[in-house]
Amino acid sequence: MSIANCLTRLVAAKRITQKQADDALALHEGIQGRLYPAMGPASAEAASALEAARTMAAAAQERKLMAAKQAIRQAEVAGRMQKHPKGKTAGLMSVLVRDNWEGGSQMMDAINIESHAESVTKRLLKLVDGAFEPYRSTMAGLRHDTETIWNVVDELFGRDTGDVQAKAAAKGFTDATAYAVDRVKKGGKPLSVLEDWRLPQMWDSKATKRVTEREFLDDLMTEIDAGNMRVMDGEGWGEAPRGAIPGIIQNAYKDITLGRSGGQGAGGFSNQLRVFRFDNPDAYKRLMKKYGVGSGGLFNTMMGHIQGMGKEIAFVEVLGPRYEQNFEKLLQAARDDDAVRANSIGKRFERSITMNSPAAVQRTYDALSGKLGIAQSDLIAGIGGGLRNIQTAARLGSATIAALPGDSMTASLAANHNGIPASAVLARLVKDLTVDRHQSEEIARQLNLTAATVLDTAIGTKRFDDEVLGQGITGRTADALMRITGINVWTEGLKKAFSMEFMGMIARQSENTFEKLDPMFRGFLDRYGFNASDWDKLRAAPHLEADGARFFDVNAVEDQRLADRLMSAIIDERHFAVIEPDSRIRGAMSAGLQRGTIMGEAVRSATQFKSFPMTFMMTHLMRSMTQGDMSNRAYRMSQILLTMTFAGAAMSQMQSLIAGRDPQDMSDPHFWGQAFIRGGGGGMLGDFVYSSTTRGSEGITQMLTGPAPGAIIKGVGDLAQAIAGNKEVKGKMLADHLKAWTPGSSLWYTKMATDRIIFDNIQAMVDPNYRASFNRYEQRMKKEFGQSFWWGPGDMAPTRAPDFGRTIGQ
Repeated sequence: MSIANCLTRLVAAKRITQKQADDALALHEGIQGRLYPAMGPASAEAASALEAARTMAAAAQERKLMAAKQAIRQAEVAGRMQKHPKGKTAGLMSVLVRDNWEGGSQMMDAINIESHAESVTKRLLKLVDGAFEPYRSTMAGLRHDTETIWNVVDELFGRDTGDVQAKAAAKGFTDATAYAVDRVKKGGKPLSVLEDWRLPQMWDSKATKRVTEREFLDDLMTEIDAGNMRVMDGEGWGEAPRGAIPGIIQNAYKDITLGRSGGQGAGGFSNQLRVFRFDNPDAYKRLMKKYGVGSGGLFNTMMGHIQGMGKEIAFVEVLGPRYEQNFEKLLQAARDDDAVRANSIGKRFERSITMNSPAAVQRTYDALSGKLGIAQSDLIAGIGGGLRNIQTAARLGSATIAALPGDSMTASLAANHNGIPASAVLARLVKDLTVDRHQSEEIARQLNLTAATVLDTAIGTKRFDDEVLGQGITGRTADALMRITGINVWTEGLKKAFSMEFMGMIARQSENTFEKLDPMFRGFLDRYGFNASDWDKLRAAPHLEADGARFFDVNAVEDQRLADRLMSAIIDERHFAVIEPDSRIRGAMSAGLQRGTIMGEAVRSATQFKSFPMTFMMTHLMRSMTQGDMSNRAYRMSQILLTMTFAGAAMSQMQSLIAGRDPQDMSDPHFWGQAFIRGGGGGMLGDFVYSSTTRGSEGITQMLTGPAPGAIIKGVGDLAQAIAGNKEVKGKMLADHLKAWTPGSSLWYTKMATDRIIFDNIQAMVDPNYRASFNRYEQRMKKEFGQSFWWGPGDMAPTRAPDFGRTIGQ
């Protein structure tokens, strides 16, 4: 009896469904044609039928595992939501991102998807073992290997290129994907059969739109006829029948050109991107260069795929294999609870101001899953994103000046809160950035703390993810400018130093039982739900000894879930050391609207650069106002205000120097008032954004509409007033407008020269009374801030050195 007849009888007997029968038959035919071409018809029929039966049985087992894991994860999260002291909505938010109410001691398993995704990604990078380092971009992102990296593709398909680097990269990528596939399958996610997960595919809508559907179909059919690739059916159970292939390719063309081929919203294991299976590296290279990543995008695609796999694993392990389905059910439970709990204006205000409302949870999920990043219109997204990119390149050139004192203070606060000497963190940072960079990176990689320099698909740091969009000309310009400021090196260095000192502290504390732990470290364990039994399991793990020190090795922990919880907790605490917007903040800054819509782009432009004060509020300020008794809260709040005032003072003095002014008199009470205002997230924001402009030149319009729309409105308004004869066109006006749109105009180590040699000269050429304008500005600085200029407006060179005696009133 043929397998087709057998399947028909099973369907008639209602032992299997028609869909299962169709899948089995398609799988059987694909196996028979591909695996047993040399056998006779009868032998091939029997062998392929047996293999198909085994595969279908394995798939059925996977589906049972998926159902079990789905139910387990849903019950776990529901339990966490029920136990959260602030209600189910806050409990569900804590599953997505760091719990800003810090209720982990009552919920026990306090792992969250965002931090867990980073942890898993770094575990994958450890397996890659730095093999992609030679291919990452250099020279501030302006130079990267676009040729020899394609040898990695040949090596992945088993073709020996003789390229040692490509061979190592192929092995590292294979090891990472094998580990990821095994882990996500253990999490209950069923993956399609006949799949080796050798290489990701990234079909680009813009590249595909350049050709007709006919040309796309012909190119793919040529490769299929040559035996270089295959087409799978929609469910991924086997090869598609020959007659169905043209239709599948045509549907793929429509999906790709409409932006429905996966993109940012697709998981790392999406079968949607696996309809086309390549059996030949040359076919992959030909089609990806023409319709996908192009000649220079393979590195970003492969590193992005590792990130995508890490995020998908995190979703599966926290929310279940069908995480979107579970999330919808849990969100509805949160909405029902919120309708009862938020029964007063005060409670509604509390859950809104802390960003723990059901709407905030939905926005956070959409931001975390990547849905908000999928553009509805490439044109609208390109215009809005391009304007924001230019503003980023023009205004954030002095971000490093604000970050140095600001981050030093927040890192000190975070370290002291966990029992880590702040001086040790800063000392390691200086050492790693100067004399010990390569060795520290190797140690960090072994501890799953790699600084992720190979993951610089955008700018190597999440700090400005929302400010640099895409790899168009404006995106690459903003990317390059942010790199050459040094902010990336500083940020990643501080994150690594903090995490390594945290691992060192855990290793030292492991000599103590739970009851004898340092109170500050014990507080860390309590906040994230670790009990005495958990600690005994953790402290039993052997340590890593390197550079004359001991570090806790999370890879040596036998309980994988416990190790994951610890890494997630460490990453959560690192968010206090280095202020970075998380998915909760990114969702809020986009108002839950997608890119490429008019309202979505308008909101993103209005909230550009505003995520930093919001993040500071959701981390340090909220911790100080909600944790402990009133005396403890008062102490922590005063500690924050004091340290951030010192940071604001340092920022003010550094900004004065790079603007050509002498330092301010620190004995003047007005100076400390100014430092107080500049301290914290708001102060960092102001210095990040307005360092390229004259004090007082920003109005309420730019504050409300955002830098790009505000600058456009101001420019159009000035032009209209000039045309109507109501306003004189002055050189200073023109110089300010040009500066606001000139990339690199605020770069901290060239700002003085740029201002004096370029923009002051522009003003002088247009304004016949420019000298009087310069004098008025100098007099205003002298009157309001007591500052003189060591490199004054209009001067082609400094007239003297800065007068540092001014800092003490001399």
